[in-house]
Amino acid sequence: MNSVPSDEQYVDDPLRSDLPGLAGYERWALLTAAVERQVTGLALLPYQPAVRHQLLQLLLDRRKGHDSVTQFDYLPAAVGFDALLVPGQLLITRESYERAQRYLHALNLVGEDVNCRHLQRFVKRLTRPGGISAQELADTASNLRMQGFSASLTNITATAGVHKHPPSSPVTKPGGRLTRADVRHVVERRSSAMRRRQEAQGTPAKVAIIDTGITDQRRTDGWLQSIDRNESNIDHLHQFPLGNTPEARAQRDQYLDFDAGHGTFVAGIVQQIAPDADITVYRAVDSDGIGNEVDVACAMIQAVRDGNQIVNLSLGCQTQDDFPPIAIQAALDVIRDWERTEKREDQRAVIVAAAGNFGDTRPSWPAAFRDVVGVAALAPDLHPAPWSSRGFWITCSTVGQGILSTFVVGTEAPEIGSAAYTFNRPNPWAVWSGTSFAAPQITGVLAWRIQFRGASPRQALGTLLAEGNPIPDFGQAVHILPGH
Repeated sequence: MNSVPSDEQYVDDPLRSDLPGLAGYERWALLTAAVERQVTGLALLPYQPAVRHQLLQLLLDRRKGHDSVTQFDYLPAAVGFDALLVPGQLLITRESYERAQRYLHALNLVGEDVNCRHLQRFVKRLTRPGGISAQELADTASNLRMQGFSASLTNITATAGVHKHPPSSPVTKPGGRLTRADVRHVVERRSSAMRRRQEAQGTPAKVAIIDTGITDQRRTDGWLQSIDRNESNIDHLHQFPLGNTPEARAQRDQYLDFDAGHGTFVAGIVQQIAPDADITVYRAVDSDGIGNEVDVACAMIQAVRDGNQIVNLSLGCQTQDDFPPIAIQAALDVIRDWERTEKREDQRAVIVAAAGNFGDTRPSWPAAFRDVVGVAALAPDLHPAPWSSRGFWITCSTVGQGILSTFVVGTEAPEIGSAAYTFNRPNPWAVWSGTSFAAPQITGVLAWRIQFRGASPRQALGTLLAEGNPIPDFGQAVHILPGH
């Protein structure tokens, strides 16, 4: 791995000068080695079907008997990533459903309402009595589209936890783990420097984070204290057993779930850049990183109706035939229709989404939607990260490798990494890599500019993009947090 560029190389960067205090950091050899293992794993995973399928089978086994959580199946791929889907159902637009009645009857498909009142006028769920296999679901969806009907699998919009190997690393240095004092120069100085530059206190921007939820472990270092916690948005951390035997269930609390702490990490990134942001967390993905696109779409609508100016989605999926997810497309339509009647055009919410860690140019949704800000990842030297999704549909990019943020107390499951890292009390920090952690940096900058520049969400986005440097397939590259 190349050494991280010196601060002096970014003196004239307008974005970094706009966010004072973000340039200071140190190089830690052990941490750099851990990050290198992370990104190497990300880059290799598309070519390791045995590794992917073993992890997916672990996830499937953990969910057996949990009727209250999203179940999933997958269509195996030799190269690339496997399509994850909700078993036994398809989605179809309401308009197509009305036109396709005879055809659906011939296929023995039954229409049902989706479990989201905001979407029931726009989307129907299709099931077949007696069930239907994953491959037959995929074939049926393709057949319906060939007949001119807008139908698709019900996609799993994951936080990419099934693609990260290992998901995170503890912040370490020779002689032991870093204390709060050790990270103060990296984290606290960012907030204090920004506050010293603020001549007038603006109104904090309202930010929605749709993710795994927020930990109910209260920190004593001042971070994440202002975020409301209730049962609906708590990351359970230990929701799933490591197997289905009584012994495995008894050991459930020994290890963190596979993507536990993801939402907490994302929220910490936003707060590092916009300390006063009014953050609301919506839990639409479970602590193993698995979410149903209908649940995500429903949370998107609710977040905008709640008045949030920016919505962060560090999640996504690739789809069969690259067909846009029907529920999320419907959610975007519902949001814009509601905003046209309730808000001025310049006050429309900005939706920011991670591009995905697929390492190819296939669209990843929702980032690839035209009305969504798709964020790809760069290495710390601002070169494209080889494991990041990329393409013409990317809006912008920033460093997504070795990002430092707030984490949760617990021990990582050994099944998803070479070491069972333990995060100690009371205020753990971690380093994680992925486009999931590039997206909230863009969200944070937009929130900062809304508050202290008096910009509308769209104005903040326009000026940020204008200050970036274009990179083919990576949109406008901007430098915010340093990474490692």
